[in-house]
Formats: sequence, C-alpha cells, structure tokens
Amino acid sequence: MVRGWKYLLSFSTALTCYLFYLSLHTPHQTQHHRVWKHGANVSTSECSHLRSLILNSVLRMANLGKCCNASYSMIMTQENTVIGQTITFDAETKIKQNITKSLYSLFPKKSPFQKPIRTCAVVGNGGILTNSSCGAQIDGADFVFRLNFPPLNWTDDIGAKTDLVTSNPSILMNKFSSLTEKRKPFIMMVQEYSSPLILLPAFSYSANTEVSLRVLYTIEDFDLNSKVVFFNPEYLKNLSAYWKSMGLKFGRLSSGLMVVSIAMEVCDKVTLFGFWPFSKDLNGVPILHHYYDNVPPKPGIHAMPDEFYKYLQMHIQGSLRLNLEHC
Repeated sequence: MVRGWKYLLSFSTALTCYLFYLSLHTPHQTQHHRVWKHGANVSTSECSHLRSLILNSVLRMANLGKCCNASYSMIMTQENTVIGQTITFDAETKIKQNITKSLYSLFPKKSPFQKPIRTCAVVGNGGILTNSSCGAQIDGADFVFRLNFPPLNWTDDIGAKTDLVTSNPSILMNKFSSLTEKRKPFIMMVQEYSSPLILLPAFSYSANTEVSLRVLYTIEDFDLNSKVVFFNPEYLKNLSAYWKSMGLKFGRLSSGLMVVSIAMEVCDKVTLFGFWPFSKDLNGVPILHHYYDNVPPKPGIHAMPDEFYKYLQMHIQGSLRLNLEHC
C-alpha cells in the first residue's frame, strides 16, 4: 500500500509538471485534452520551478474555510437564514427570493456538517473508474459524496454507499419531466441510494427553484428517509470568488469542485475517485467520458482540465488524495 502511494505521489508530481508545461506552451485551451502526446520535454529546472509555484499556490488554500465556512454556510438552514430575508441567486444575480415562513420551514434547523467527518470519498463519474475495482475502498469511507445521481450498476468499481448526492436540475427536467408527470421512476432511482442527503442548487437559476421544491415534496409524499437540502447561494458566490482568486477561469464551477471544496472543509481525510477529464487513461487507452456513458459536458461552462490541475496540486501538497490507480 505504501509503495503504491509513493508511486502515485511520484507520478502525480511528474504529471503535474507535464500538464502545467503544456498549459504554458499551448496557445489554445482546447489543446489541454491532448496531454498524451509522447515526447514532450520538461527540463529539471522547469519542473522544479513549476512544483514551487504549485506548492506556494496550494498553501493559500488554507483560506478556504475563512472564505466559505461550509460547515455553517453551505446549505440553507434556519440557523443561517431568517424569515423575511431576501436572498440573491448566485448565477442569476438579478433574481431574488424572499424567505417566507413556509419556505423557511423547509430548511433544516442546523447544518448536518457541524462535526468533522474522519474519512470521506468524493466519487466523480469519470470513465477512469471503469474496471478500477475501487468499490470496496469507496464504501469503506465514513462518508461518501456522489454527483448528479449516477447509476450504481457497477458496484465493484464505484461502490454503493451514498451519504450525499447532488443533482443538476437539468437531469430532473430532462429525465423525469420536472416531476410534473409520473414520479415513481424518480422514487425508484432515489431508493437505490438508500437514504442520502440530496443537495440541490435551488437558488442558483430561477428555473431551478420549482423543480427543486418538487423533489423535496416528492420525497416527503412518498415517506422516504432521504432529506433534501438546498445550496446556500451566498456560499456558492463566495466559493466561486475563492477559486477565481486561486487562478481558475470558468463560466461556472462544476458540481465536482463544489463538492470537493465542501469535503475539504468538513472531512479530516479526503480521497477523490473518478476525477479524470481526459479522453485517455494513464496508459493512453481511450476511455468514456463517464463510466456509464460518453456524453461530454457543454463547452464553455466548466473548466474541467484546469480544475483537475488543482486536484493534482492539492494531492501533491497533501490536502487530499487523488486516486488514479486500480484499487
């Protein structure tokens, strides 16, 4: 195990230098995906300089808690919100929402993340998980975060335990007709996850609010043990500003980086699985974008390769573990 970890650390250092070398020497952002060209030369002095920049950069990540305070502010609660308050949506800043008594009653009294969690697994949906045999390692974590209701049909590779799962409202709109028609397919999907927290960006875009509330009402109507919670738009605004201050350029943070940021604050030890935005694996073999399909993200919204570089930085600095191997 120790030998494997040393190998991964050594590999990630070299890969980080390589990726940063490409990012500094390629004129177009889209060329980041061509990381598996053979023969790129990175001098020892360049690699050393880049590694110094990386370590100096990630040392500033200690400010994440000061900026965003996920354990208190990440979700809307009756503790951080008051009746009559007007909140501003984080993505559509011209849209505002008044916190009525009925809306306030839907929020949990306090955040469920007030006590630190010992070990956490954040499971991305990258194709690198295919045939990884990481399911047991993922399920062994004290708390497992998942993204966008991924299918759990490959438990040997991805595990089954789910303590929190996010959902992009577009999934609810497209796959479940915004829960305005038959709701049983949605309920059957949720039941596969046992009883997780379901985290929704209800106050990011105006189109998100109604469908997010429908999810909450549906869960309650069917007496499921799952709980629905909503991202605090103020937290997301602060988080976005934080990552921009760290040099990221993006249209919007991916849900992956949002959840990784949360885990970095509320967990003592964080391991990432399935975070790999490239079209080939470590051996240069083509892989699917997701372990369950090959649908890429919409261009121009997220900065997946750049976010991945940040994960590598944090891995090298020891803030988290980025698992890229078979388990």
